[in-house]
Amino acid sequence: MNTVDLEDISFDEKKSLQVMKTAIATSKKALMQDGILLILWGAGFSVSNFWNYYKNAYLTAWWMRNMMEVFQIVMGSTIIGLTIYFIFFRKRKVTTFAAISTRFVWIGVILAHNINVMITKSILSEINFILLQPLQMVLIGFALFATGGIYRYYILLASGIVMWIAAATAANFDLNIQFLIRSVAEIICFVIPGTLMYAARKK
Repeated sequence: MNTVDLEDISFDEKKSLQVMKTAIATSKKALMQDGILLILWGAGFSVSNFWNYYKNAYLTAWWMRNMMEVFQIVMGSTIIGLTIYFIFFRKRKVTTFAAISTRFVWIGVILAHNINVMITKSILSEINFILLQPLQMVLIGFALFATGGIYRYYILLASGIVMWIAAATAANFDLNIQFLIRSVAEIICFVIPGTLMYAARKK
């Protein structure tokens, strides 16, 4: 009887270990596939912020401004549509706890940013974008850092730290330079990690 019990315990331990390994592998695979979302959002944010910098720093024709406004609307709608597809309609064998946690982290960051906007507007009677830009970068850095911690993916952890450094640096400049700093930071913290993740999805 004791021998049978020991064999059952050993079998359960092996089975539990296998389940844990499978869950970790599935979680990391999902993260690697979602690298495309980091690329899309990073590129979208970076283009938008660089354009805000460029049009304020240099004289631009009205047709170029109108064209870029239409381009940004189309680009934003496309990215949001692809994100909805990847999160809700793409077929996955398993929805991991890590994936669910990450969604709540990013939803929380979006809500926190909007609450910051409402608070600054109520206190200052206007929206202070010079203050909000660094604060939003801090929140984005937190989301990247937390996502990297959840998945044990240290490139994203480093990206969060880089975004925090960029936020602290941007706080010392006017709004237009903040747009430029944030544009560069989004390439480093979103596009580069996303490219590495997406390239490693089949390994």
